[in-house]
This record gives sequence, C-alpha cells and structure tokens, in this order.
Amino acid sequence: MTTSIGGLDTLCLAVTYRLRRRDAYVGAGQGGVPGMITARVSPINESRHFAPQELFFSLTDDKGRIRYGNQVFTRVSGYSEHDLLGQPHNIIRHPDMPRGVFRLLWDYLGEGKTIAAYVKNLAADGRYYWVLAAVTPCRDGYLSVRLNPSSPMFDVVKKAYADTLSVESPLEIEHGKPYAIQKSLEHLCGAVESLGYKCYDDFMRAALCAELTARSRIADARPTSSLRVSESTAAGDLLDLHASLANLREQLGEIFRSLDVFESLSTRLVEKHEAMEELGPSLTFLSLNTHISASRLGDDGAVLSVVSRNLGERSKDADRLIATLMQRMTPACDAARAIAFDVAVAQLESEVCSSFVEELLEGDSGGDQALVAESLDSLIEELVDRCHKVLVALHSLRDDIGVMKHAACNLVGRVDQMRTAQLNGKIDIASRKNAQGFEAIFEDVARIVAEARRDCDDIIELLNTTGERLTALLSMEVALRTELGAARASTSAAVGSRCEPV
Repeated sequence: MTTSIGGLDTLCLAVTYRLRRRDAYVGAGQGGVPGMITARVSPINESRHFAPQELFFSLTDDKGRIRYGNQVFTRVSGYSEHDLLGQPHNIIRHPDMPRGVFRLLWDYLGEGKTIAAYVKNLAADGRYYWVLAAVTPCRDGYLSVRLNPSSPMFDVVKKAYADTLSVESPLEIEHGKPYAIQKSLEHLCGAVESLGYKCYDDFMRAALCAELTARSRIADARPTSSLRVSESTAAGDLLDLHASLANLREQLGEIFRSLDVFESLSTRLVEKHEAMEELGPSLTFLSLNTHISASRLGDDGAVLSVVSRNLGERSKDADRLIATLMQRMTPACDAARAIAFDVAVAQLESEVCSSFVEELLEGDSGGDQALVAESLDSLIEELVDRCHKVLVALHSLRDDIGVMKHAACNLVGRVDQMRTAQLNGKIDIASRKNAQGFEAIFEDVARIVAEARRDCDDIIELLNTTGERLTALLSMEVALRTELGAARASTSAAVGSRCEPV
C-alpha cells in the first residue's frame, strides 16, 4: 500500500514508479507466465553462498508471481521483500538455464504434479546460485522449496544443461523460441535417457533422494541453536507447532531411511521379469513336443500323452498367474519410487516449515502479518496433504504386494505340479526302449521348472521382506496422523492470532 503524504502529485508519482518497475520485468515470458528483461542485471561468473543446511521457499500465484518468500530467499537472491512481492518468479532466471527445463516444469505443474529440477538462478548483483527445487501446486498457486545441491549427480546435470543450451540457443535465433524450446526439451529428455533413466520421473526421484542423502552426510546439517522467542500472542502456538514439526521430521526421516527396501524390490523384480515371462511359452512348447512325439508311439504313448496334456494345462495356469504377477509388478515398483519421492519432498517441506516458524518466533518475518499467516497456513496445508498422500499410497502398495504374493504362491503350486508331471514322464520313459528323444525333452522341462521355482522363491522372499517393512511403516500411522493434527491445530491458532487486529 502507498502512503499518501503529498496529495495527488505524490500518488501519481508512486503509480508511475510502480508501472515502470513492472514494465522492467515484462519481456521474454513463456507459457503464459510473465517474463523479464534480464539485461537489467548483468551476470557475473561468481556464486552467492548459502549454507548446505539452509532451505528456502517461495509461494507464487497461479501465474508464477511471487506472493511470499522466507528470509533465506531474500538474502540469497539479493532482493528485498518489497522488490520480490508481486513480481514474476523469473525475476531470478539466469540466462544459462535452458528454456526447455522451464517448459518441463510448467508441463508438470499444469498436470497437477510435483517436479524436482536443478536450477541456476540470477541474483540481484549478477552473481549466480544453484538449487535443486521441488515445486508443487498448492492453494491458489505454487510452492517451491529449494536446497543447496551437493551430490555427484549435480555435476552431471550442469554439463547436460550446458549441452542443451548449446542446442537451444542457435535454434532460437534461426527458428524462433517455440521451436527451440521444443527441441531443447527433446534434447533434455534424451540426456536423461542417456544417464540410464527411462523418463524424467525416474531421474528427478533419484536426484532428490541423492541430494537428501548427500545433505544428511554433511556435519551439523541442522545445528542446535536456541530460539530467540519474541513477545507475541502466537508464540505459544508457534512453539507447539515447532515441536510437532520436529516430531514429524523424525518420523518422516525414519520412513525415508526404510524405503531402500522398495528400490531393492524394484530392481530385483525387474531382473526376474524376463525369466518369468519365458516360463509359460517354454513349457507350452515342450509339452507340445512331448504330445507330438507321444502320438507317434500309438498305444505305447498313452501315458506320455497324459503327461504332455498335464504339462500343457499347468503351463497355461502358470501363464495366467505370471500375467497377474507382471501386471502388478511394474505399477507396484513405480508406486514405491513415487512414495520415496513424496516422502523426500515431505521431509523438505517439514524442515522448511520449521525454519519458517523459527523466523516467526524470532520476529523476523516481515511486516504484513496477514500475508505471513496465509503463507504459514499454505505451507502446513501442503505438508499435511502430502503426508496423507504418502499414507494412502503405503496402504495401496501393501495391497498390491499382497496380490503379488498370492499370485506368486499359486505359481509355486503350479510349478510343483509341473515338477510332478515331469518326474512321472521321466519314470515312464525309463522303461521304454522306443522313447529316444524324450529324455532331452524332460531334462529341459526339469531345468525350466527348477529355475522357475528358484525365481518364485526369490520373489516371495522379496515380497515378504517388503510386506514386513510396510507393516512396520504403517504402524507409525497413528503417531504420524497425531502430529499432523497437532500441527494443523497449532497453525490455525497461530494464524488466528496473527490475523487479529492490533
């Protein structure tokens, strides 16, 4: 709000000043998001420092205009809160960033999905700072939480971005921005695939987990410090919220550390996939060969014909059960990775909430108390929603694991029946002089059945281990929901206190 101290002339000057400031930021926008003319800040090849343990966040409206950011954001970006509020978030866009990255970001957000991406930002003094940003849709806009990247993946990404920019820049000059952005995005997706990831989802999940793991190894990542609590009507509620968030972070950390079993499950099940898929067709082929060879023996082949039919029927049953197993396997593995990603994002959100509450307790939150209260409420609301999403996904995954285990156990039964049929056939041909060639067939059946049984046992062991871990994680559900409820209640009380007129 502009305070009038000199009548109409002063008001007109203020309006003109604001319009000029707004025009200075409008320019190279994309995807319906207001842009900026970065020429107003000349980039220099120096980085701005922020500590590995620091996190910062910003809230924007649905057009990407900044609604609020914490003290770390304003300090690292080099802008004052007044300079940032109401401005498009790409006020900090660095020209070294490929536009394809931002197209990817807006595509994800447009679908209502969270995205994690490495971003090089431009500070007010021209220096740069890198972040890994987790951006998610939230009430009336978007929430972006950023950390200081330090994993080995970060160096790989910097090179991939430089290569992508070298493709994008000449194409923009020659063919225009839309064409260049599309080709930039294609090049970026190709770079992700060349790193061994089938899609950007897999890459960003691995990147976020790698960064959190690297960050946790840094000594004193969350140094203990005493809060300088300012006098405030909301101080008690904020202290309660701070305590609830500390408990919530501990529980989320335990879940995150337990999720390695899902990655192991995913890797091992993929290894078993091809072997299991080959089981049914291989046995069907061998049973057909047995039936054809037995028919040539006339009445002497009656027993072998029964054996071959038995093998054929069991192989069809096995095919059906394998299909059930395969249908559940891929989505279950994807769900496990998605849960790990959501827990990682929840960890970041809970930590940045704690940091923000500390700012509020110390009285360093800025002047607009209604805006501060709204921002705190948005942060907690997003965190609570994400944690609830994690709990629902864990229940769903446990159900999928149960279905897979049931199919695997039934498959073991069919494999054992095939083993019995194979032994009966082997006994029958042992007493026959005219059964040449059957030995090789039944030896092949024995080998395939033995391999299938080992694969089934491995899968059941993996599913049992994962099921036990899921049960252990879900045993925390009551405590987790209790802390979420306490956090929501403390936030409502604190927000109500801050919105009261002074």
